[in-house]
Amino acid sequence: MKHVQPRVIKVGTTCYVTTTDNKTVLKGHQVWCGGNLVFDYGESCEERLAREATIYKHLGRHHQILECFGLQEVHPGIHSLRLEMAPLGSLRTFIRQTAKNPPTLLSRLRMALDVATGLGYLHSRGVMACDLSATNIFVFDELRVKLGDFGGALLEGADFEWDQTHETRYHLPARGRAYDEVPIMKRELFSLGSAMYEIIAWERPFADLEDNEVDARYARDEFPSLDGNVAAQIIRNCWDEVYATAQKVIADLKALKANFHEELPACPQPTGSILSPCLCSKPSKMAVKLPQHS
Repeated sequence: MKHVQPRVIKVGTTCYVTTTDNKTVLKGHQVWCGGNLVFDYGESCEERLAREATIYKHLGRHHQILECFGLQEVHPGIHSLRLEMAPLGSLRTFIRQTAKNPPTLLSRLRMALDVATGLGYLHSRGVMACDLSATNIFVFDELRVKLGDFGGALLEGADFEWDQTHETRYHLPARGRAYDEVPIMKRELFSLGSAMYEIIAWERPFADLEDNEVDARYARDEFPSLDGNVAAQIIRNCWDEVYATAQKVIADLKALKANFHEELPACPQPTGSILSPCLCSKPSKMAVKLPQHS
């Protein structure tokens, strides 16, 4: 029997992600083919994979969540998690690959809404992602996106240790509080704001700065400019801890997106940006009054 050599898609912090059929992936610390060990991370992640499998099983199927097919024994005592494969990869990789030709603003707003919807679903099921970023958002056909990579997620009622933190640009500053006094929900919604920024701006927050400088600016409550960003108020509300739930974010994004019933016409003048069309492109569609949140 001929065995198909696994193709490595990603090397994460604890696991390899491989595929042999370009439809599903295996996520695990060892990669086996025909009884032979091909790759070995050197450290087991069995406990984290079991945790992630529990999260996926609890969540069930949802349009904005990666589909999981459960744990698979790839070698006696060695398991990998089988997941659906995102044909366009992670959002971070997709943004990098299409930096000079980003999707339309309408498509990006829909992607932002997909992320908020996925996060809102997690919360409704008692799950906290704890590590939302563009590396854990996956892009599918027609630019729909799904959330995944829940190895560090928390599940209400489960005895999971909180051992995960957001990447620098998605991390809520303490603002004078002790680290463990910062509400997890506020952390979740801050990271959602950064995800929306990265989608609308089509680049990471403070993309040109080193992580330590980003940390310093965030500690001073200095965030990337939102001038010209059509989702500015929503993003700012996430960063400023205004929202109490993801459902409020979803409602505001839907109100914003409802003003884009059709693609805005291209501007003949080179004054627009990927954040916002120029003023001759129906400016009334850009001025969306959102509800105030207490």
